[in-house]
Order: sequence, then structure tokens, then C-alpha cells
Amino acid sequence: MIIQWLVLILVVVMYFKLLADLKKDKISLKKFLFWIFVWFALSVIVFFPQAIIALAGLVGIQRPQDLPIYVSIIILFILMFKIGLKIERIEQEITKIVKIVALKEIKKK
Repeated sequence: MIIQWLVLILVVVMYFKLLADLKKDKISLKKFLFWIFVWFALSVIVFFPQAIIALAGLVGIQRPQDLPIYVSIIILFILMFKIGLKIERIEQEITKIVKIVALKEIKKK
């Protein structure tokens, strides 16, 4: 019962933070919707654990408590992949900028 209240408080706080970030353009609508879904899913798992039991049975997982862990790991790998791609793109852009600045410096001399 206590964990449900703690999760509820956390979810409400995160909803307000996400809304504030969206209003300040600190987060895109796509990321906002993703995180709203994540926090909603967490609240569903905590308040309706029988839903996880049914879903785990459909997927073929023996222990229902493993399902959120598996899903979390998959999401983390996807996010890591996307972050890796973004870092690679940023590195390429920095390299282009450094080349341009270097060429401008050479022309000045």
C-alpha cells in the first residue's frame, strides 16, 4: 500500500515536470508522449499487478514480475542505440565545424 502511494506521488510530480518542460520547449512532443506513457505504464503496473500477470501469460513468460524488467531492458537498449547515433552525428558536425574554422584561420594568415 505504501509503495502505491509513493509511486502515485512520483507519477504526479513527473507529470507536472513534463508539462512544465513541454511549455518551456525543453522537451519535444514526441519525448513528452513517450515519458507520459512510461509513467502511466508504471502506475498501471503498481495499481493493477494482475494486468502484468495476464500479459506475461500471453507473451509466454513464466514469472510475471520478470516482464517489466525485460521490457525495461529492451527500452534501455533502444534508447542507448538512439543516443549512440545522436552522439555520432554530433561528432561529425563538430568535425565539420572544426575543419571550417581551421580553413578560415589558415586563410587569415
